[in-house]
Amino acid sequence: MDFLGSAPAHPGRKATSPVPGGRLFSPAKGVSLVEVLVALTFIAVFSAGMVGLAVTVVRGNSQAKAMDIAVFLAHDRLETIRNTAYASITSANFPAEGYGTITVGSPAVAFSDFQRSVSIQDNTPASGMKRVVVTVTWRGGSVSEEMVVGQ
Repeated sequence: MDFLGSAPAHPGRKATSPVPGGRLFSPAKGVSLVEVLVALTFIAVFSAGMVGLAVTVVRGNSQAKAMDIAVFLAHDRLETIRNTAYASITSANFPAEGYGTITVGSPAVAFSDFQRSVSIQDNTPASGMKRVVVTVTWRGGSVSEEMVVGQ
């Protein structure tokens, strides 16, 4: 009998396999092209999702770092004002600082991506008090911190 179950075409000859030492139709070993393409598609979709996630995480970390620095710079200016005599707390003594002009500490550390401004309101919220608002801006946002000082 041949592989179809019928008698061989040549009754005296035995059917031979195209695979040495194998049967006429042995089970396939390995993977088919379709299986490879399905696996590659799955890997591509998964990788694209991971790349998108990584970009979002990096962007979020960058924004959080900038906000952290901005809050630090606002608190630094508020601390300077807190240590200033009440009569000297005026807008003239705390002018706006543009991009590339803010330095903090000793040795000085420059924060070129930030600008800082101070708003001082006399007799607010009550007589003999000043409301101080420090706003730090960077190219991705801004942060404002405030305090009230009294005589």
